[in-house]
Amino acid sequence: MSERQPLPDRIASRADFDALLATTTNYEERLPRDPLRKALDLERVRALLAAVGDPQHGPRTAHIAGSKGKGTVARMIAAGLRAAGRQPVGLYTSPHLEDLAERVEIDGVPAPDDALARAATRCLPHLRATRGTPDAPTFFELFTAIAWLVFREAGCSDVVLETGLGGRLDATNVCAPAVTVLTLIELEHTRLLGSDLPTIAAEKAGIIKAGVPAIMLEALPEVAAVFEARALALGAPLQVARADDAPQDLRLVAPHLRANAAAAHMALRLLDVEAATAWRAMESARLPGILEQVSSHPRVVIDGAHTARSAAATRAAVAGRWPGEDVVLLTAVLDEKDVVAVVGGLARDVKHIVITRVHSPRCLDPAEVATRIRAHVEAPISVQPDLALALGRARALAGSEGTVLASGSLYLAGAVRTLTRPARPATPAS
Repeated sequence: MSERQPLPDRIASRADFDALLATTTNYEERLPRDPLRKALDLERVRALLAAVGDPQHGPRTAHIAGSKGKGTVARMIAAGLRAAGRQPVGLYTSPHLEDLAERVEIDGVPAPDDALARAATRCLPHLRATRGTPDAPTFFELFTAIAWLVFREAGCSDVVLETGLGGRLDATNVCAPAVTVLTLIELEHTRLLGSDLPTIAAEKAGIIKAGVPAIMLEALPEVAAVFEARALALGAPLQVARADDAPQDLRLVAPHLRANAAAAHMALRLLDVEAATAWRAMESARLPGILEQVSSHPRVVIDGAHTARSAAATRAAVAGRWPGEDVVLLTAVLDEKDVVAVVGGLARDVKHIVITRVHSPRCLDPAEVATRIRAHVEAPISVQPDLALALGRARALAGSEGTVLASGSLYLAGAVRTLTRPARPATPAS
Protein backbone atom coordinates (compact mmCIF):
# COMPACT_ATOMS: atom_id res chain seq x y z
CA MET A 1 0.00 0.00 0.00
CA SER A 2 1.27 3.48 -0.78
CA GLU A 3 1.13 6.45 1.59
CA ARG A 4 -1.87 7.78 -0.36
CA GLN A 5 -3.94 4.62 -0.17
CA PRO A 6 -6.42 4.30 2.71
CA LEU A 7 -5.34 2.01 5.50
CA PRO A 8 -7.10 -1.37 5.58
CA ASP A 9 -9.62 -2.39 8.25
CA ARG A 10 -7.22 -5.08 9.44
CA ILE A 11 -3.80 -6.51 8.72
CA ALA A 12 -4.55 -9.95 7.33
CA SER A 13 -1.16 -11.22 6.20
CA ARG A 14 2.57 -10.73 6.44
CA ALA A 15 2.43 -8.89 3.12
CA ASP A 16 -0.09 -6.47 4.64
CA PHE A 17 2.17 -6.04 7.65
CA ASP A 18 5.23 -5.23 5.56
CA ALA A 19 3.18 -2.85 3.39
CA LEU A 20 1.91 -1.00 6.46
CA LEU A 21 5.42 -0.48 7.79
CA ALA A 22 6.53 0.77 4.38
CA THR A 23 4.14 3.74 4.73
CA THR A 24 5.96 5.05 7.82
CA THR A 25 8.99 7.30 8.13
CA ASN A 26 11.96 4.96 8.51
CA TYR A 27 15.07 6.57 10.00
CA GLU A 28 16.95 3.29 9.67
CA GLU A 29 16.90 3.74 5.90
CA ARG A 30 17.54 7.47 5.92
CA LEU A 31 18.80 9.19 9.05
CA PRO A 32 16.88 12.28 10.16
CA ARG A 33 17.92 15.58 8.63
CA ASP A 34 16.78 17.47 11.70
CA PRO A 35 18.57 17.41 15.06
CA LEU A 36 17.62 14.45 17.23
CA ARG A 37 15.42 16.54 19.53
CA LYS A 38 13.24 17.50 16.55
CA ALA A 39 13.24 14.17 14.73
CA LEU A 40 12.40 11.97 17.71
CA ASP A 41 9.53 12.60 20.10
CA LEU A 42 8.54 10.25 22.91
CA GLU A 43 5.06 11.77 22.97
CA ARG A 44 4.26 10.08 19.66
CA VAL A 45 5.02 6.60 20.94
CA ARG A 46 3.35 7.34 24.29
CA ALA A 47 0.17 8.35 22.46
CA LEU A 48 0.25 5.21 20.32
CA LEU A 49 0.82 2.94 23.31
CA ALA A 50 -1.96 4.66 25.25
CA ALA A 51 -4.30 4.09 22.31
CA VAL A 52 -3.66 0.33 22.45
CA GLY A 53 -3.92 -0.03 26.22
CA ASP A 54 -0.36 0.70 27.40
CA PRO A 55 0.97 -2.86 26.98
CA GLN A 56 4.40 -1.72 28.25
CA HIS A 57 3.04 -1.58 31.79
CA GLY A 58 3.37 -4.77 33.79
CA PRO A 59 6.27 -6.88 32.56
CA ARG A 60 9.53 -6.80 34.47
CA THR A 61 11.84 -5.13 31.98
CA ALA A 62 15.59 -4.92 31.36
CA HIS A 63 16.58 -1.96 29.16
CA ILE A 64 19.93 -1.80 27.35
CA ALA A 65 21.63 1.08 25.50
CA GLY A 66 25.13 1.66 24.13
CA SER A 67 27.16 2.02 20.96
CA LYS A 68 28.19 -1.63 20.66
CA GLY A 69 27.35 -4.82 22.49
CA LYS A 70 23.81 -3.93 23.55
CA GLY A 71 22.26 -6.64 21.40
CA THR A 72 24.65 -9.23 22.82
CA VAL A 73 23.86 -8.19 26.40
CA ALA A 74 20.13 -8.25 25.65
CA ARG A 75 20.32 -11.78 24.24
CA MET A 76 22.39 -12.99 27.17
CA ILE A 77 19.88 -11.58 29.66
CA ALA A 78 16.98 -13.14 27.77
CA ALA A 79 18.79 -16.50 27.73
CA GLY A 80 19.35 -16.28 31.49
CA LEU A 81 15.71 -15.52 32.17
CA ARG A 82 14.64 -18.51 30.08
CA ALA A 83 17.15 -20.74 31.85
CA ALA A 84 15.62 -19.65 35.16
CA GLY A 85 12.20 -20.81 33.99
CA ARG A 86 10.69 -17.39 33.41
CA GLN A 87 9.04 -18.34 30.10
CA PRO A 88 7.66 -16.76 28.11
CA VAL A 89 10.43 -14.16 27.84
CA GLY A 90 10.11 -11.33 25.32
CA LEU A 91 13.14 -9.89 23.50
CA TYR A 92 13.12 -6.77 21.32
CA THR A 93 16.24 -6.02 19.26
CA SER A 94 17.18 -4.09 16.14
CA PRO A 95 18.08 -4.12 13.37
CA HIS A 96 17.32 -7.61 12.12
CA LEU A 97 19.70 -9.77 10.11
CA GLU A 98 17.36 -11.32 7.56
CA ASP A 99 13.71 -10.90 8.52
CA LEU A 100 11.76 -8.21 10.37
CA ALA A 101 10.16 -10.78 12.65
CA GLU A 102 13.58 -11.44 14.24
CA ARG A 103 13.19 -8.15 16.12
CA VAL A 104 10.40 -9.55 18.28
CA GLU A 105 11.26 -12.87 19.90
CA ILE A 106 9.39 -14.96 22.43
CA ASP A 107 11.53 -17.59 24.13
CA GLY A 108 14.17 -17.28 21.43
CA VAL A 109 11.76 -17.72 18.51
CA PRO A 110 10.73 -14.87 16.18
CA ALA A 111 7.11 -13.80 16.57
CA PRO A 112 4.78 -15.59 14.13
CA ASP A 113 3.27 -13.58 11.30
CA ASP A 114 -0.26 -13.86 12.66
CA ALA A 115 0.80 -12.38 16.02
CA LEU A 116 2.47 -9.45 14.25
CA ALA A 117 -0.62 -8.95 12.12
CA ARG A 118 -2.96 -8.91 15.13
CA ALA A 119 -0.77 -6.41 16.92
CA ALA A 120 -0.56 -4.16 13.86
CA THR A 121 -4.34 -4.30 13.46
CA ARG A 122 -4.71 -2.97 17.02
CA CYS A 123 -2.65 0.06 15.97
CA LEU A 124 -4.70 0.92 12.87
CA PRO A 125 -7.23 3.31 14.45
CA HIS A 126 -4.44 5.48 15.86
CA LEU A 127 -2.48 5.33 12.62
CA ARG A 128 -5.59 6.34 10.70
CA ALA A 129 -6.24 9.27 13.04
CA THR A 130 -2.67 10.61 12.86
CA ARG A 131 -1.83 9.85 9.26
CA GLY A 132 -0.27 12.77 7.44
CA THR A 133 0.29 14.74 10.65
CA PRO A 134 3.39 15.30 12.81
CA ASP A 135 1.81 12.88 15.32
CA ALA A 136 2.08 9.91 12.93
CA PRO A 137 4.38 7.25 14.44
CA THR A 138 7.65 6.45 12.72
CA PHE A 139 8.66 2.94 11.65
CA PHE A 140 10.54 2.27 14.89
CA GLU A 141 7.83 3.78 17.09
CA LEU A 142 5.18 1.61 15.46
CA PHE A 143 7.33 -1.52 15.65
CA THR A 144 8.03 -0.87 19.32
CA ALA A 145 4.30 -0.69 20.06
CA ILE A 146 3.71 -3.85 18.02
CA ALA A 147 6.41 -5.64 20.03
CA TRP A 148 4.76 -4.69 23.32
CA LEU A 149 1.39 -5.91 22.06
CA VAL A 150 2.90 -9.23 20.96
CA PHE A 151 4.55 -9.64 24.37
CA ARG A 152 1.29 -8.91 26.17
CA GLU A 153 -0.66 -11.39 24.05
CA ALA A 154 1.99 -14.05 24.74
CA GLY A 155 1.79 -13.42 28.48
CA CYS A 156 5.43 -12.34 28.90
CA SER A 157 6.17 -11.38 32.50
CA ASP A 158 9.80 -10.58 31.61
CA VAL A 159 10.88 -8.44 28.65
CA VAL A 160 14.35 -7.39 27.45
CA LEU A 161 14.60 -4.25 25.31
CA GLU A 162 17.49 -3.02 23.19
CA THR A 163 17.39 0.66 22.23
CA GLY A 164 17.50 1.64 18.59
CA LEU A 165 19.15 5.07 18.24
CA GLY A 166 20.57 6.83 21.30
CA GLY A 167 18.54 6.28 24.44
CA ARG A 168 17.02 9.45 25.87
CA LEU A 169 14.62 9.92 22.96
CA ASP A 170 14.49 6.31 21.77
CA ALA A 171 11.00 4.84 21.46
CA THR A 172 11.89 2.06 23.90
CA ASN A 173 12.53 4.66 26.62
CA VAL A 174 8.87 4.82 27.70
CA CYS A 175 9.25 1.57 29.62
CA ALA A 176 9.51 1.31 33.41
CA PRO A 177 12.60 -0.89 33.75
CA ALA A 178 13.66 -3.05 36.66
CA VAL A 179 17.29 -2.67 35.57
CA THR A 180 19.19 -0.67 32.94
CA VAL A 181 22.49 -1.53 31.27
CA LEU A 182 24.89 0.79 29.44
CA THR A 183 27.41 -0.90 27.16
CA LEU A 184 30.49 0.54 25.43
CA ILE A 185 30.24 4.10 24.12
CA GLU A 186 32.00 5.10 20.91
CA LEU A 187 31.77 7.94 18.42
CA GLU A 188 28.72 7.07 16.28
CA HIS A 189 25.93 9.01 14.58
CA THR A 190 27.81 12.13 15.58
CA ARG A 191 25.53 14.43 13.56
CA LEU A 192 22.58 13.24 15.65
CA LEU A 193 24.00 12.18 19.01
CA GLY A 194 26.89 14.61 19.42
CA SER A 195 30.46 15.07 18.31
CA ASP A 196 32.22 13.89 21.47
CA LEU A 197 31.99 10.92 23.83
CA PRO A 198 30.47 12.77 26.85
CA THR A 199 27.63 14.15 24.71
CA ILE A 200 26.89 10.75 23.21
CA ALA A 201 27.10 9.17 26.66
CA ALA A 202 24.53 11.67 27.94
CA GLU A 203 22.07 10.56 25.25
CA LYS A 204 22.61 6.89 26.15
CA ALA A 205 22.37 7.65 29.88
CA GLY A 206 18.84 8.89 29.31
CA ILE A 207 17.61 5.35 29.96
CA ILE A 208 18.70 5.52 33.62
CA LYS A 209 15.59 5.91 35.79
CA ALA A 210 15.07 7.22 39.32
CA GLY A 211 15.87 4.58 41.91
CA VAL A 212 16.32 1.81 39.30
CA PRO A 213 19.57 -0.22 39.50
CA ALA A 214 21.92 0.54 36.61
CA ILE A 215 24.96 -1.28 35.25
CA MET A 216 27.71 0.16 33.08
CA LEU A 217 30.65 -1.47 31.37
CA GLU A 218 34.04 -0.19 32.41
CA ALA A 219 34.46 3.04 30.46
CA LEU A 220 36.78 5.96 29.76
CA PRO A 221 36.77 8.50 32.59
CA GLU A 222 34.83 11.12 30.61
CA VAL A 223 32.10 8.57 29.83
CA ALA A 224 32.00 7.08 33.32
CA ALA A 225 31.62 10.57 34.79
CA VAL A 226 28.46 11.17 32.72
CA PHE A 227 26.89 7.88 33.79
CA GLU A 228 27.85 8.38 37.43
CA ALA A 229 26.43 11.92 37.53
CA ARG A 230 23.12 10.82 36.00
CA ALA A 231 22.81 7.86 38.36
CA LEU A 232 23.65 10.00 41.40
CA ALA A 233 21.14 12.67 40.44
CA LEU A 234 18.38 10.08 40.11
CA GLY A 235 19.32 7.93 43.09
CA ALA A 236 19.96 4.95 40.80
CA PRO A 237 22.43 2.42 42.29
CA LEU A 238 25.23 2.00 39.72
CA GLN A 239 27.48 -1.04 39.31
CA VAL A 240 30.46 -1.40 36.97
CA ALA A 241 30.91 -4.62 34.98
CA ARG A 242 34.45 -5.61 34.01
CA ALA A 243 35.74 -8.41 31.84
CA ASP A 244 37.60 -9.82 34.84
CA ASP A 245 34.26 -10.30 36.62
CA ALA A 246 33.54 -13.22 34.29
CA PRO A 247 34.98 -16.62 35.28
CA GLN A 248 38.19 -17.53 33.45
CA ASP A 249 36.67 -20.83 32.24
CA LEU A 250 33.59 -19.13 30.75
CA ARG A 251 33.26 -20.39 27.17
CA LEU A 252 32.30 -17.58 24.77
CA VAL A 253 32.70 -17.22 21.01
CA ALA A 254 35.14 -14.31 21.50
CA PRO A 255 37.19 -12.90 24.39
CA HIS A 256 35.84 -9.36 23.92
CA LEU A 257 32.39 -10.58 24.97
CA ARG A 258 33.52 -11.21 28.55
CA ALA A 259 32.60 -7.72 29.73
CA ASN A 260 29.20 -8.05 28.07
CA ALA A 261 28.67 -11.36 29.85
CA ALA A 262 29.65 -9.79 33.17
CA ALA A 263 27.10 -7.01 32.64
CA ALA A 264 24.37 -9.48 31.67
CA HIS A 265 25.18 -11.58 34.74
CA MET A 266 24.86 -8.56 37.02
CA ALA A 267 21.51 -7.72 35.46
CA LEU A 268 20.28 -11.28 35.89
CA ARG A 269 21.27 -11.32 39.55
CA LEU A 270 19.25 -8.11 40.03
CA LEU A 271 16.38 -9.92 38.32
CA ASP A 272 16.66 -12.72 40.90
CA VAL A 273 18.30 -15.32 38.66
CA GLU A 274 20.64 -17.67 40.53
CA ALA A 275 24.34 -17.00 39.79
CA ALA A 276 25.28 -20.42 38.38
CA THR A 277 22.19 -20.47 36.16
CA ALA A 278 23.10 -17.04 34.83
CA TRP A 279 26.67 -18.01 33.97
CA ARG A 280 25.54 -21.18 32.20
CA ALA A 281 23.13 -19.07 30.15
CA MET A 282 25.99 -16.87 28.94
CA GLU A 283 27.55 -19.90 27.26
CA SER A 284 24.34 -21.14 25.66
CA ALA A 285 23.00 -17.78 24.47
CA ARG A 286 22.36 -17.68 20.73
CA LEU A 287 24.24 -14.69 19.27
CA PRO A 288 23.32 -14.38 15.57
CA GLY A 289 25.71 -12.25 13.58
CA ILE A 290 28.46 -12.45 16.22
CA LEU A 291 31.42 -14.39 14.76
CA GLU A 292 28.84 -16.73 13.25
CA GLN A 293 30.18 -19.32 10.80
CA VAL A 294 27.67 -19.69 7.97
CA SER A 295 29.64 -21.75 5.45
CA SER A 296 32.70 -23.99 5.06
CA HIS A 297 35.49 -24.49 2.50
CA PRO A 298 36.20 -21.68 2.59
CA ARG A 299 34.92 -20.80 6.02
CA VAL A 300 32.60 -17.77 5.86
CA VAL A 301 32.21 -15.88 9.12
CA ILE A 302 29.76 -13.01 9.57
CA ASP A 303 29.99 -10.35 12.26
CA GLY A 304 28.08 -7.09 12.72
CA ALA A 305 31.05 -5.01 13.94
CA HIS A 306 30.60 -1.42 12.78
CA THR A 307 32.60 0.70 15.23
CA ALA A 308 36.35 1.14 15.53
CA ARG A 309 36.72 -0.82 18.76
CA SER A 310 34.41 -3.66 17.79
CA ALA A 311 36.10 -4.00 14.39
CA ALA A 312 39.53 -4.44 15.97
CA ALA A 313 38.11 -6.89 18.53
CA THR A 314 36.40 -8.93 15.81
CA ARG A 315 39.56 -9.20 13.74
CA ALA A 316 41.55 -10.26 16.82
CA ALA A 317 38.91 -12.86 17.68
CA VAL A 318 39.08 -14.36 14.17
CA ALA A 319 42.87 -14.56 14.38
CA GLY A 320 42.66 -16.21 17.79
CA ARG A 321 39.97 -18.69 16.88
CA TRP A 322 41.37 -19.71 13.50
CA PRO A 323 45.09 -18.99 13.76
CA GLY A 324 47.32 -19.14 10.71
CA GLU A 325 44.52 -19.10 8.14
CA ASP A 326 44.41 -16.73 5.18
CA VAL A 327 41.64 -14.21 5.80
CA VAL A 328 39.86 -12.22 3.11
CA LEU A 329 37.77 -9.30 4.31
CA LEU A 330 34.41 -8.72 2.64
CA THR A 331 33.03 -5.40 3.80
CA ALA A 332 30.38 -2.73 3.29
CA VAL A 333 29.98 0.37 5.43
CA LEU A 334 27.03 2.65 6.15
CA ASP A 335 27.24 6.42 6.30
CA GLU A 336 28.10 8.20 9.55
CA LYS A 337 30.65 5.49 10.35
CA ASP A 338 34.39 6.02 10.81
CA VAL A 339 35.30 4.23 7.59
CA VAL A 340 39.05 4.27 8.06
CA ALA A 341 38.89 3.04 11.65
CA VAL A 342 36.27 0.35 11.01
CA VAL A 343 37.74 -1.11 7.82
CA GLY A 344 41.28 -0.59 9.10
CA GLY A 345 40.51 -2.56 12.25
CA LEU A 346 38.94 -5.40 10.30
CA ALA A 347 41.66 -5.46 7.64
CA ARG A 348 44.68 -6.01 9.88
CA ASP A 349 46.87 -8.74 8.33
CA VAL A 350 44.25 -9.85 5.82
CA LYS A 351 45.15 -11.29 2.43
CA HIS A 352 42.74 -9.14 0.43
CA ILE A 353 39.87 -6.68 0.91
CA VAL A 354 36.71 -6.91 -1.19
CA ILE A 355 34.44 -3.88 -0.86
CA THR A 356 30.80 -4.18 -1.81
CA ARG A 357 27.44 -2.66 -0.97
CA VAL A 358 24.26 -3.74 0.79
CA HIS A 359 20.63 -2.97 0.11
CA SER A 360 20.36 0.20 2.16
CA PRO A 361 20.13 3.84 1.04
CA ARG A 362 22.71 4.58 3.73
CA CYS A 363 25.37 2.30 2.28
CA LEU A 364 28.47 4.14 1.13
CA ASP A 365 29.57 3.69 -2.46
CA PRO A 366 32.23 0.94 -2.55
CA ALA A 367 34.54 3.03 -4.73
CA GLU A 368 34.36 5.85 -2.18
CA VAL A 369 35.21 3.44 0.64
CA ALA A 370 38.19 2.17 -1.36
CA THR A 371 39.43 5.72 -1.90
CA ARG A 372 39.17 6.56 1.79
CA ILE A 373 40.99 3.49 3.08
CA ARG A 374 43.64 2.92 0.40
CA ALA A 375 46.38 4.84 2.20
CA HIS A 376 45.57 3.17 5.53
CA VAL A 377 45.65 -0.54 4.67
CA GLU A 378 48.31 -2.84 3.31
CA ALA A 379 46.19 -5.49 1.62
CA PRO A 380 45.14 -5.29 -2.05
CA ILE A 381 41.62 -3.95 -2.62
CA SER A 382 38.90 -5.10 -4.99
CA VAL A 383 35.65 -3.23 -5.57
CA GLN A 384 32.55 -5.23 -6.55
CA PRO A 385 29.20 -3.51 -5.94
CA ASP A 386 27.18 -6.69 -6.57
CA LEU A 387 27.18 -8.54 -3.24
CA ALA A 388 26.75 -12.04 -4.67
CA LEU A 389 29.67 -11.51 -7.06
CA ALA A 390 31.70 -9.93 -4.27
CA LEU A 391 31.14 -12.95 -2.03
CA GLY A 392 32.20 -15.24 -4.88
CA ARG A 393 35.34 -13.17 -5.40
CA ALA A 394 36.16 -13.27 -1.68
CA ARG A 395 35.68 -17.03 -1.55
CA ALA A 396 37.95 -17.58 -4.53
CA LEU A 397 40.65 -15.38 -3.00
CA ALA A 398 40.43 -17.19 0.35
CA GLY A 399 40.76 -20.64 -1.16
CA SER A 400 39.10 -23.74 0.23
CA GLU A 401 41.16 -23.70 3.45
CA GLY A 402 40.92 -19.95 4.10
CA THR A 403 38.38 -17.70 5.81
CA VAL A 404 36.12 -14.98 4.50
CA LEU A 405 35.27 -12.44 7.19
CA ALA A 406 32.11 -10.56 6.20
CA SER A 407 31.91 -7.59 8.54
CA GLY A 408 31.44 -3.84 8.81
CA SER A 409 27.65 -3.74 9.01
CA LEU A 410 24.81 -5.86 10.40
CA TYR A 411 23.10 -5.43 7.04
CA LEU A 412 26.08 -7.07 5.36
CA ALA A 413 26.14 -9.89 7.91
CA GLY A 414 22.47 -10.64 7.30
CA ALA A 415 22.75 -10.49 3.52
CA VAL A 416 25.73 -12.86 3.48
CA ARG A 417 23.93 -15.25 5.79
CA THR A 418 21.04 -15.34 3.31
CA LEU A 419 23.36 -15.89 0.34
CA THR A 420 25.13 -18.79 2.02
CA ARG A 421 22.01 -20.61 3.16
CA PRO A 422 21.70 -23.99 1.40
CA ALA A 423 18.98 -24.04 -1.23
CA ARG A 424 15.90 -26.05 -0.34
CA PRO A 425 15.44 -29.18 -2.41
CA ALA A 426 12.79 -28.89 -5.10
CA THR A 427 9.44 -30.47 -4.30
CA PRO A 428 8.87 -33.48 -6.59
CA ALA A 429 6.01 -33.13 -9.02
CA SER A 430 3.01 -35.21 -8.07
